[in-house]
Amino acid sequence: MKELNKNKENIRDMFDSIAHKYDFLNHFCSVGIDRSWRKKVVKELQKSQVENLLDVATGTADLAIAAARNCPDLKVTGIDLSSEMLKIGQRKIIAAGMETRIRLVQQDALNIDAETGHFDAVTVAFGVRNFENLSDGLCEMKRVLKNGGRLYVLELSIPRKPWLAALYRFYFKKILPFIGKITSRNNFAYSYLPESVLQFPSGENFLKILESAGYKNVSEKVLTAGIASLYTGEK
Repeated sequence: MKELNKNKENIRDMFDSIAHKYDFLNHFCSVGIDRSWRKKVVKELQKSQVENLLDVATGTADLAIAAARNCPDLKVTGIDLSSEMLKIGQRKIIAAGMETRIRLVQQDALNIDAETGHFDAVTVAFGVRNFENLSDGLCEMKRVLKNGGRLYVLELSIPRKPWLAALYRFYFKKILPFIGKITSRNNFAYSYLPESVLQFPSGENFLKILESAGYKNVSEKVLTAGIASLYTGEK
């Protein structure tokens, strides 16, 4: 596998260019299962006394909106590199009537504009694999967490069963780039995105990276036969 170029300017420009098709392709390519995965993150948030949430790589704000809708006392700050994704997210927030509860800001996850220990919890859905530096991003998110606060990372992963993993790789290498190419007209995006999933250090490897970044009580919840995982860690 070739090494991916995760320069933040390249990532920002890529997501800016596909923002108008991002939601459609997310739901289409996952057959809508991505919505159920976000619901599992929200259920975890509901178990804790979370009032101040940071949603990193918020994109078009799907997780931010779901969290605010199901946690009545929750205030959400969503950050993302892509201004075009945030514009779409802001329109969705206005349509949901949640302008007073969700604030979107264009920011880099490696340089979060917040005081140390400011947030009760941090969420990231399908975003950590795009960080310019994964370890630095995890450390920065831990910095803005309160002591005892939790990080929730929802990310795609390689299924454990060999036959399913082979099918998954074929889909990501052959089918998804083709779908992305004809719908978004961005060849780079839909070759980069599948490759970023295949190269992500999922499972035990990611739990070790979380521990190296200083998180405690790390765990993984495998979702949909290992197609995705919900990782958690505590500051």
